[in-house]
Amino acid sequence: MPAVNDRIQLEPGHYASIFISERPLDPPGYSDAMNVVMSHAENMDGYLGFEAIREGRDGIFISYWKDLASVQQWAEHTEHRAAKARGVSEWYDAFRVVVCQVEHTRWFRRPVSPE
Repeated sequence: MPAVNDRIQLEPGHYASIFISERPLDPPGYSDAMNVVMSHAENMDGYLGFEAIREGRDGIFISYWKDLASVQQWAEHTEHRAAKARGVSEWYDAFRVVVCQVEHTRWFRRPVSPE
C-alpha cells in the first residue's frame, strides 16, 4: 500500500487516531496480530480506513473514524486491547496516541503518464 491512501474519503467531523511508535523491525507475532486486529477494525461501524509509514524503528499509523464514539469503541475492542497489552509487554519501546477531529483535508497525486 502506498503511504498516501487517497481513497479514504474524509470529511470535517471525522476523527483520526494517530499512533506514533518505536519498535524493532519485525518482532515475533506482531504481523499476525496486526492482521487479526485490522480485520476486526475493517468490520466495525464507523471505520473509514488507515494510512501507515515506517522507517526503521519509527512508525506512524493513522486510522480514520466516522465519529468519536467509533474511536472509543475501537479503543475498547477486546482483540485490540489484547494487542495493545502485548505491545506494551513485548513489542514497543515507546508510543504515543493522538486523537483529533478532522477539520479540513486536501490531497494531491501526480497522474501516471502512459509510457
